[in-house]
Amino acid sequence: MPIPARICLPAGSRARRRTALAAAALLPVLAVTAGCGGGGGKQPEPVKASGAVPVAALTQALLTSSDVAHVQVLPSGSKSQLLGGPQKADPAACQPVVDQWTTRPKHPRQVYAGALLTDTADQDRNAKAISLEVIASYKAGEAGSVLDELTAALRTCRSYKVTRAGTTSTFDVEPVPATGAPLGDQQVTYTVSDPTKGAKGTVLVTVVRSGDATAAYETVRADHKTAALRPAIPLKQAAKLKAAAGG
Repeated sequence: MPIPARICLPAGSRARRRTALAAAALLPVLAVTAGCGGGGGKQPEPVKASGAVPVAALTQALLTSSDVAHVQVLPSGSKSQLLGGPQKADPAACQPVVDQWTTRPKHPRQVYAGALLTDTADQDRNAKAISLEVIASYKAGEAGSVLDELTAALRTCRSYKVTRAGTTSTFDVEPVPATGAPLGDQQVTYTVSDPTKGAKGTVLVTVVRSGDATAAYETVRADHKTAALRPAIPLKQAAKLKAAAGG
């Protein structure tokens, strides 16, 4: 099932929506996002408190199409479809990897927002990068715990299973070494792959902490070759989250 089933795109020009749908169709459905997951997948994670970054400030901190050159940003029309329902990882050591894209993680998001990003900076149209982004605010200190536990999980987690609607699926995990300047206060990068889908079943996941907020990205290339998230994108998002927290 393509991404349009789990992310509502906003109304706009016919050409803009065609571009959005073409981009969305490129994102594979993986258990890490639990987009078609059972039970809780249709219910948004409730706002529990204002968090370190208040609701309005966090929403305004989401990237826009004017923030980074060659990037089109389409905010989600429905928060309930950015994340999937709760999933239990087997082995349990992989749970922080699964929690990153579910509505009921160990460390609750106080509020979150998201968008679909299309990066056309590369002149090669086949290298167009498509990312699903979710930004989130946590209670003071919890965002650091999210990154610490995700970092620890990636030291040993190389494969996990999840069961949805009675069907068990297996996914492979591979850490990606960080290169270049830091993207925020903490960051982790790794791939999650559905081995049954070949090259079309691999997504690059990048999670960046900025104070008590995080920005998580799932990225693929149009030609399904090895994806990369252009640093200008998470760097600008980190700066906006820092400004939101300070303001």
